[in-house]
Amino acid sequence: MKRDFPPYTLAIILVVVGGMLRLLESQYPDFLPSVSPLIAISFVGAMYLPRKWGWLVGPFTLLLTDLAFLKLNQTTDGAGSMFSGVTLVVVAVYALAGGLGILISQRKSLGKILGGSVLCSLAFYFATNTFAWWHDLALHLNPGYAPTLAGWWQANTVGLPGYIPSLVFLRNGVLGDLFFTLVLLLVLDRGLLFGQAPNRTPRPASV
Repeated sequence: MKRDFPPYTLAIILVVVGGMLRLLESQYPDFLPSVSPLIAISFVGAMYLPRKWGWLVGPFTLLLTDLAFLKLNQTTDGAGSMFSGVTLVVVAVYALAGGLGILISQRKSLGKILGGSVLCSLAFYFATNTFAWWHDLALHLNPGYAPTLAGWWQANTVGLPGYIPSLVFLRNGVLGDLFFTLVLLLVLDRGLLFGQAPNRTPRPASV
């Protein structure tokens, strides 16, 4: 059974819920590190929203919540910067996740969606970790990793001694993205989730 939400209503719901969950996750980063709904919102949302702008919902939610963080920081300590390098990297990954969702949308299946979710998780993990590794080296910020392929590999696997291993963030990211993907399918397309829908599902008209 496919749920037919009006496109703008669905977009607003995704932005509000995604923003609230991301703000909550930011307040308790040690509870479930690297768990956020925005990859799933970018990926699955693009399948059920108009092609022209549906892929922008995830990046827009990220920028909106970053603006909220900026305002909060400025109010509390006068610090904060919205358009950091890592923010731009994350926005690019979310946009790519939306593009993949559009690509899958015309002939989607549960297997393709779950595989796409894992692919998006890997893209996010390696893109952000690689940027962090490169950023400290480029700015000479006393990097904890060597400026070599071995240092990059360490950054993406065991991490720095005394800290949570990087692979924990990968595991949490993959499982969290899969969870939120399944939740969105449960709400938006229960028939597809339980194998009762045809592969081809009409997209909403572009508005």
